[in-house]
Amino acid sequence: MSKEYSQWIFTEEELTRTPSALEGMSLEEEREKRGKGCNFILQVGIALKLPQLTLSTASTFLHRFYMRHCLQKHHYYDTGATALYLATKVEENMRKFEQLITECVRVAQKNPHLIVDKESKEFWKWRDVIIEKEELLLEAICFDMTFEQPYTLLISFSHQLKFETKLLMKTAWSFVNDSYMTMLCLLFPARTIAAAALYCAAKHCKVNFQDQDNKPWWEIVGVKIKDIKRACNYMASVYENNPLKNDIVRYVSTPESGESSTTRARSQKTPAEVSPSYSSQPTYSNGSRGSSIDTGSVAGKRMREGSEEGEEVSTPVKKQKMEGLPQTPESVKKRRSSSRDSETQRVDSSGVKGGRAKDRDRDVPAFTNGNGESRGRASPAPTRTDPPPTMDEDLSEGEVA
Repeated sequence: MSKEYSQWIFTEEELTRTPSALEGMSLEEEREKRGKGCNFILQVGIALKLPQLTLSTASTFLHRFYMRHCLQKHHYYDTGATALYLATKVEENMRKFEQLITECVRVAQKNPHLIVDKESKEFWKWRDVIIEKEELLLEAICFDMTFEQPYTLLISFSHQLKFETKLLMKTAWSFVNDSYMTMLCLLFPARTIAAAALYCAAKHCKVNFQDQDNKPWWEIVGVKIKDIKRACNYMASVYENNPLKNDIVRYVSTPESGESSTTRARSQKTPAEVSPSYSSQPTYSNGSRGSSIDTGSVAGKRMREGSEEGEEVSTPVKKQKMEGLPQTPESVKKRRSSSRDSETQRVDSSGVKGGRAKDRDRDVPAFTNGNGESRGRASPAPTRTDPPPTMDEDLSEGEVA
């Protein structure tokens, strides 16, 4: 094992003797609270529109912090907020400190539209907690703030193995996202996590990798197949013990002993005997499943059906369809003819069509001289802006004249 991961990679037995476990907390409760802390980071990061690399860095900081301190003394919300604040500076995705505190308050109180006053007691409490705990977090992680990410390794593996399947990459990416909700980053280095994500994605998408120079794909990326199987089994156990899991889907574990052809995810001349069964609907990283939902009201559906049949839908017809009344061809024709007749009557009675007067209906042309000759269109009279003259002013002007 390289020196880079020597102090942050633990065995499963060592994870049973964490500071929280030594203080009397059960392993299930500790895993649950660690997951809640990472979920808090995820929710705040989504509100702040932070990239996934920043969120994974913050989750790693949280898991490493609780290998030095216990959950009984340090709440996972406080640690998650501090880890996210530090990760934004490490990954150079800074957000305003006031904005970060505001989103932390909203997520903690489960009210995304909460108006947070900057002078309130809650705002200053979160501010003091983040500032004070940042130094403690840096000390706990030994100021080790740069490390390799599985996301960048996945892209590197795609170039080495020469595959360009978007579905495969999305599935592997989701596996890595889910792994940060667990303690997998404390059991395996980033390269093993990326290889395990690729292995699970290949199983799910039924993709086989071609051998290169008679070497299987895990030797090309430089990972042992035994470590890949261990990581996959750990994630399978986490999925199985999830309280929000779907009972229909079964996550089949991979045998860690031996190198049978059915667990290699490499192309073979004979088809694999058994492959894990997955649901036909896509599974997202949060555990939700896709489904088709019919949207639109009944009236809207009727209007769409009428337009598809080639029927010209006018405003009265729309109103009648929205009210749910039956439609017949006779009623539609009668309504159209009545609307045209009423429009003709309005034009004949007023002599106006489109808002323009007809000169033929006038007795005398509007712009003629006394002999009947047309003088063209008269210019409008100028508007007087000064006040009208008084009686005294008129008399004085007449005397001068």
